[in-house]
Amino acid sequence: MNRHLVLVPGFGGFDALGTLRYYEGVTGVLVRTPLVLHYFPNLPTASVSTRAEQLLAFLHERWRRNELRPGDEIHLVGHSTGGLDLRQLLLRYRELEQSSDRSGDGAALEVLRHIRSVQFLSTPHRGTNLAAQMSHPLIRALLIRPLLRIGYETVRGLRERGTALSGHLLRGVLFRGRRLESANWIDAFLDTLQASYSREGAYPSALARASYFELLRWLLHMASDSSALSDLNPTRLGNAPPSPAHEDHPESERRFLDEHGIRYASIVTVARPKTGRRLDLFNQLYSLTADSPVARLGQAQAVQKLMDPRSARMLTPADNDGLVNTVSQVWPDAASSYLVEADHADVIGHFQADTREDSRGSLKRYDLLNSSSGFDALAFEALWTRIAAFVEGRAYHEDVKTHRPTSRASMPIDAHL
Repeated sequence: MNRHLVLVPGFGGFDALGTLRYYEGVTGVLVRTPLVLHYFPNLPTASVSTRAEQLLAFLHERWRRNELRPGDEIHLVGHSTGGLDLRQLLLRYRELEQSSDRSGDGAALEVLRHIRSVQFLSTPHRGTNLAAQMSHPLIRALLIRPLLRIGYETVRGLRERGTALSGHLLRGVLFRGRRLESANWIDAFLDTLQASYSREGAYPSALARASYFELLRWLLHMASDSSALSDLNPTRLGNAPPSPAHEDHPESERRFLDEHGIRYASIVTVARPKTGRRLDLFNQLYSLTADSPVARLGQAQAVQKLMDPRSARMLTPADNDGLVNTVSQVWPDAASSYLVEADHADVIGHFQADTREDSRGSLKRYDLLNSSSGFDALAFEALWTRIAAFVEGRAYHEDVKTHRPTSRASMPIDAHL
């Protein structure tokens, strides 16, 4: 019997793009476990419904190829919008179960019978205030879509060598020969452009060419379908397809999980803005996400800390991890949720810059949001060790060394970080 852990990326999702791997360092932490890891290459910005259909097909194909076998267990982890994909996948399974015509659905339902747990990581279960700011029809029609289309057409027109050269030129203009203190999303972007072309031999050239076409495909997907923005808006917009983020009553979803013996939990993340740096990107994102959050994102409540299970923190609707309001990540309730002090990208491994000098064209770690959360390598290992322990049937608050539960009684509640 094998335990399969399927990791689903979020908004803009991919497995690896240029020099950037979505889940960075997870394999290194879990290499000592018997888990079989699967990294799902998601559609970047398609609707949650479309992404969930692709995930269903992905699992079905793994079953058809005997990668998943009778007696195996399937465990799912979804980061950010990937968590909504998981909820939509389970809703789809419920529809298939209730359908009077199950012809052709046997394999899909067989996969369902092997799902044993689902974990949500920084998931905007009721949307995020940041998406509400970006989902205005004029912003999407006049800014987001044209920029994505321009990006795609530019990379397509420049081809491999021109794209790589543009990365070199932009780096020189932006940094003037200096690198940032901590490699963030700008470095990830420039490194990915530069990785589109290589003259170092046949094999590196082939890898660079593949990287270029993967970048081109990713940009085309994003320029063609940005429906996920509607799914992440706390309020359903117009004729947008239904999203789990717009479901206010999780009781039926919880009942379905319980009936099928599927364990579930949410890991919620919170960070804080940097002091004295108003123009910092993370501070700007934090402020937009915190600005006048709508009531349906969630109410103020106390959530137990994952790393310090004897204490909890009182969260307000404005608290967030730079992209998602933390109260929106609490699902289906506070008793099933655990708090980690980290920004939105820290928990997927991008909490610090890769210090290697010569890593051009190879996968790297970036501090994508470059917040002041304090999340580090020890916290990352502790987090993913607990995720693996949950897969093995243990609770988050169970000591991973002694296997003894930690009491939640009389937990002190912190008002601030």
